[in-house]
Amino acid sequence: MNSIFSRSMISTLLLLSLGLAASAPGQIYVANYASGTIGEYTLTGQTINASFITGLSAPTGMAVSGGYLYVAQENGTIRKYTTSGTLVNASLITGLYGPWGIAISGNDLFVANGGGESSTIGEYTTSGATLNASLVSGLGNPTGLATDGNYLYVTCWHTGNVGIYTTSGTAINTFGAPGEYPGGIVLDGNGHLYVSTLNGVGEYTTAGTLVNPLLISGGYNSGVGIGLDGSGHLFWADNYGGAGGNVIGEYTTSGQLINASFITGLSNPVSMVVVVPEPSSSVLVLVGLLGLIFKSSFRHGVPNQ
Repeated sequence: MNSIFSRSMISTLLLLSLGLAASAPGQIYVANYASGTIGEYTLTGQTINASFITGLSAPTGMAVSGGYLYVAQENGTIRKYTTSGTLVNASLITGLYGPWGIAISGNDLFVANGGGESSTIGEYTTSGATLNASLVSGLGNPTGLATDGNYLYVTCWHTGNVGIYTTSGTAINTFGAPGEYPGGIVLDGNGHLYVSTLNGVGEYTTAGTLVNPLLISGGYNSGVGIGLDGSGHLFWADNYGGAGGNVIGEYTTSGQLINASFITGLSNPVSMVVVVPEPSSSVLVLVGLLGLIFKSSFRHGVPNQ
């Protein structure tokens, strides 16, 4: 049976799908603790808007989900914005104690409360309802937080440990992070964790096995700001205020330096969140259509003419 699509039509569809696939840019959001701002940048380090969001009170952790940006402030509140910068709720969650790390899984929003009066991980909904304000307790100044949907990975600034918990709060494992004061933490899609400390970035498996104690080293790095894109690039923030500080460097996940001044001109950058673009629905429709075309064309083992 001959396909109803000619080769020229298939070529046109392929070119169209490639054009659509490249149409959605990614972003890097950087929280500037000292200036109370969030800057927006491209995945190549170009500035989109250095003052994307202003008027914050010492912003700390951030998370993006479902087209919304969630921002923790050291004054004990979490704000919700659209990813275009429109304020949705200035008091989404209140009454926290020094919130830092934020992680989101579905409609669950987890917060690491690292303040002196509370060393807990709280669980909330993305609409701000409290599910369990003390899901995990007794931590040593929790700072960084990440999740894969099944487990929570939390760095504890004062104890120097990284804890692994289920998203229901059950303790799984605790391991020490080489270096001083573990802060930021990210995980990739291959079962590896990257933990930022004052001394560098260490690499572990998601089970807590040490892979490389000092994947990246050097500088006066803050031990908090760390990000990861979908192409094997790590971003590490140096919030030291002296010469050469207040920058974000770019590295490979094998520790090789790409650009020591990937983003500059910052003001005490303490956290970042990297948003990797996803294919649009139009791309998915075209890919599915192309699959049907080629299935019909190669039905008998050779392409139809």
